[in-house]
Amino acid sequence: MTADMGTRNGTAKADTGISLAGLRFAVFSTRNLIFLIAVLAMNFTLMRPSPVDLLYITSFLVTLVYMSLFTRMEVTRRVLALTLMLAAWALSFFLASLPHLRQELVTFELLAKSFAISIGVIGAFVSMSWNRRHFETFMKVYIFSCVIASLLGTIGFLTQMELLTWDGRAKGFIDDPNMYGSFLIPAVVFCAYFLSLGQVSKVLFSGALALVLLGILLSFSRIAVVAALFCFFAYIFFHNRGRPRRLLLIICGLVVTGVALFAFASLTSAEFTAKLLDRLTFAKAYDLGEDGRYARYLLVVPMILQNPIGLGVLQLEKIFPEPIHNIWLSSFVNYGWGGGLSWIFLAVGSVVVSIRNYRRTKDAIAIALLISLLGIVMGATLHEGEHWRHLWLFFGLVWGMNSFNFGMRTSANRQKS
Repeated sequence: MTADMGTRNGTAKADTGISLAGLRFAVFSTRNLIFLIAVLAMNFTLMRPSPVDLLYITSFLVTLVYMSLFTRMEVTRRVLALTLMLAAWALSFFLASLPHLRQELVTFELLAKSFAISIGVIGAFVSMSWNRRHFETFMKVYIFSCVIASLLGTIGFLTQMELLTWDGRAKGFIDDPNMYGSFLIPAVVFCAYFLSLGQVSKVLFSGALALVLLGILLSFSRIAVVAALFCFFAYIFFHNRGRPRRLLLIICGLVVTGVALFAFASLTSAEFTAKLLDRLTFAKAYDLGEDGRYARYLLVVPMILQNPIGLGVLQLEKIFPEPIHNIWLSSFVNYGWGGGLSWIFLAVGSVVVSIRNYRRTKDAIAIALLISLLGIVMGATLHEGEHWRHLWLFFGLVWGMNSFNFGMRTSANRQKS
């Protein structure tokens, strides 16, 4: 009788344990699924707030439920640091904009910015529980999302469909060609990452790489093309840094392939050649002159010194015909010294954190994330990157990456993460 009762109690305990573990797994998998669907939904940014924002917020709420199921699961110091920096950046643009709240679209603009930067916090909270396999799954989904965007952009360019193009340039369902081009950059790096593993379908990832590069080219975004090539070759150099002969052969092969593709595109599409020649310059008409992009960079410097609180959102457009189109200067002149310093700490800190991630894990994913983020920041340096959801997403992934989940098993290393 006693033995039977003991067996039943043991079975009950085992069932309880299995039930709790199953619940944790179900919540974790559901959270990841919602988050990855949000990554796919980033193809559509034609409205704000967008359904993608609701998906990201839902994944965050499920993350909080997941964390509540683990008594020892704590938010890492890096995630807290990122949250504080993004909060400081948000506080800066709210304070600077307080005098203008009654103006048209100011409140909406503040709401849109808040949704965008919240993705950074959400990305960090989600990815701090990921291991290498989870990051690779995310990378594959991101590539798939970019392939869809590239196909839409290419179709739009070939048909000149107004919904999928802007000024004859591919953009898919994304706001503008520059955002579209920068969105595709990480997929180039991720394709290079998987191709370097040698354990995947080279045909599949090579095809995806070609489609994404075509999409970037058809966006005719000068900085996106330059940043994509820089990021791609940077990762190739990193992976083959100890094999100079192999590196030289790969670069030569890529150059020959690029020239062949360019020649083919030029011969088959006169419109492509005309658009390319038109964009093949470091300075367009809107870059030059007293009110041009480059002149505005110099003109806002005195404004930054004279307005430590910042002008507020949508105020600089009342002075200049266009926004500043530089996230570094925009953070200072629009959101004050607090916003500018927060952005600098965030950008520089992300590089430091990525290097520390790689030193601790020796995993190429840390470098792939860093190079991808650098490519996006390059684009934001010449455009309004504050609204780019993928910019904040990659900040979150860089700061959320937890070396403990990549094999760092000592308690000391866990605390440092």
